Amino acid sequence: MVVSQDTATLVASLQEYSGSKLRHAGDLAILIELSRSGNQQQVLEDLSFLSKFLVNTRAVMDRVGKGGEGYDKLSFQFTENLEKASTFVRLLVKESPDETKRHFTSTYFSMTPAALSSLMELFYDISWLKNWNIDHSPLRDG
Repeated sequence: MVVSQDTATLVASLQEYSGSKLRHAGDLAILIELSRSGNQQQVLEDLSFLSKFLVNTRAVMDRVGKGGEGYDKLSFQFTENLEKASTFVRLLVKESPDETKRHFTSTYFSMTPAALSSLMELFYDISWLKNWNIDHSPLRDG
């Protein structure tokens, strides 16, 4: 799928902003482009919020450990929001070309440990969009 110059520029800025930590920059660009072309910017905004939540929650879960206090509650919230975030990705990709749909399905939504790992990496990348939006908010700059 071809992305606009505006989207490519944004993703290049995100890559620099993240310290070159984006692992799925091309797919992030596709999601941004699909949100813009499908007038679904709110879906992308909600997805970026949930992605940041998921990345942070997973880090806390890893730090606390399975037997740690509050782990079960965190695990429940993580699973619930993982499903919501996955639904948002599917919603964005829904009207994309068949090749794009196949790519996202096989890379992120097949029922394999590798797909779950890739999905979490994608959410990590999307969380940088949320951080970018916070740091570049008109309210913050003004």
